[in-house]
Amino acid sequence: MLHENSVFHQLQQHIPWAVLCRLVDKHKADHRVRRLTAKSQFLALLFWPAVGRCQPARD
Repeated sequence: MLHENSVFHQLQQHIPWAVLCRLVDKHKADHRVRRLTAKSQFLALLFWPAVGRCQPARD
């Protein structure tokens, strides 16, 4: 069976994760985080427009 990545996975491959990790460490963004890490939150915000709702999350 042929394996195909989802569009979201293909999009994630172009993100410079090393830069994100360096910024998270620099600003201690994951200090005392229990559930939603900075990477998880970034991916959630990236996925938000793709689920059909093109309005900002705050509306």
